[in-house]
Amino acid sequence: MRRKIITAAIIAVLAAPALYLLGLWAVLAQWLAMGWGFLAESTLVPNWLLALLTICAIIVAGILGTALRPPRESAYPETSEPTDKDAAG
Repeated sequence: MRRKIITAAIIAVLAAPALYLLGLWAVLAQWLAMGWGFLAESTLVPNWLLALLTICAIIVAGILGTALRPPRESAYPETSEPTDKDAAG
């Protein structure tokens, strides 16, 4: 785990100058400004509330999706716990 974090940090440090040289920091800043402008705009329902509810909906959909997914078969069936089929068999 620690090796992955160090690798990600090295990639980020090496990517930052490349982003600057390619002019992508300006694009990123523009996107952030557009996002902030959208959240700050006034509508009947505040946009920041819509964004918050969207994030909550995505999280709930992910939780429901993982809860409703069928269980996986074990990669090592000889070490897995016996099932009802094995006992009846």
